[in-house]
Amino acid sequence: MASTSPRSVVLLVLAVAIVVSNAQLQLSETFYDATCPQAASIVQQKVDAFVDADRGLAAALMRLHFHDCFVRGCDGSVLLNSTDTMLTEKEALLNKGSLRGFEQIDEIKMELECACPGVVSCADILALVARDATAKVGGTSWPVFLGRIDGGASFADEVNSSLPERRDNFTQLVARFARVGLDARDMVILSGGHSIGQVHCGAFFERLYNFQGLNITDPSMDPEFAAMLKVQCPPTKPFGFMALDATNGTFDSAYYLDLLTNKGLLESDVALLSDPLGVEYAIRAVQDPMAFLNEFGWAMIKMGAIPALEPYGWRRHCAFVEPQL
Repeated sequence: MASTSPRSVVLLVLAVAIVVSNAQLQLSETFYDATCPQAASIVQQKVDAFVDADRGLAAALMRLHFHDCFVRGCDGSVLLNSTDTMLTEKEALLNKGSLRGFEQIDEIKMELECACPGVVSCADILALVARDATAKVGGTSWPVFLGRIDGGASFADEVNSSLPERRDNFTQLVARFARVGLDARDMVILSGGHSIGQVHCGAFFERLYNFQGLNITDPSMDPEFAAMLKVQCPPTKPFGFMALDATNGTFDSAYYLDLLTNKGLLESDVALLSDPLGVEYAIRAVQDPMAFLNEFGWAMIKMGAIPALEPYGWRRHCAFVEPQL
C-alpha cells in the first residue's frame, strides 16, 4: 500500500500556507494566542461532548463550514437569523430543514464570550468545529488558520447559485468550486466529506425509480445495492434517511470505494467517476486511505481561506448582527 512521504507533506503545508497568506493576510494559527489562548480547547471540548451525545452531529457541523464558505466567503453568514428586512441563508431551499447544529454553535459562542468577550469570530468557530468534528469520528486533525472577520449580511437568494447541487455533473461541479478559488482536485477531495452524514431518500429517487424519466433504475447502480435501497427507501418515504456511505458515522475513504463499486447515491457523487481525475483519485484514496485523510485536511484549509465578501466585524452572537460602535 502506498504512503504519503514526509517531503510530500512538507510541500502540501507550504502550498496551503501560501494559499492562506494570499487569501487573507490576517489568518494565523496563533491569532488568538494572546487574546484567547483557551479558544481551541474550549471548542474541542464542546464538540467532543456534542458528538459523544449525537454522532450524527459530526457531519452536520462539518457541513455548516462548507455552506458558510461557499456563499459570501467564510464569514459566518450561514448562522444569521432572518429579520424583517433580510431573508437569510438559513431559509434558502438548499439549507432550510437540512442544516443543523446552530444551537451547538450558539452554545460554543456563549462559552467563548464568557472566557474572552468580543474576541473569537463566529466564522473561526465554524472552522474549528469542522476540524474537531471530523477528527472525532475518524478523520485526521489539521491546523486551523484563524482571524476571519464575520459578515453582517446573509441572503437566501445567493445560496442556490453558489452551493454545489445533487444533480450537478462533473463540469458543473468544477465550475462551482472554481468560483470560490478551488480547483477540480479540491472538488474531488472535498466531496469525500460525504463519508459521513445522511441524505433524504428523495434526493436519489430519480436514480432509483425514474432514471432519465424512463421509470427504471439507473443501470449503472449495483443491482443488489439498488434492491436494498428500495427496501429502505420505498417511493412513499421520500423523507426517510440513508447513509451516504457504507461506514456511516466514520470518516474514511469508504465513500470512494462505494463509488468504484457502483454504490454511490447522489448524481453529483457518481459524476466524479465521469472524469479521469475523479477515477484516478478514487482509486488512490482506496489504496491509501491515510493519504486521503491528510489531503482532505489540506483541502479544508484551502476552503477555509476563502475570503469574506463583505467583512463586518466580530459578532458577539452568531445568530444576529449588533450595530457597530
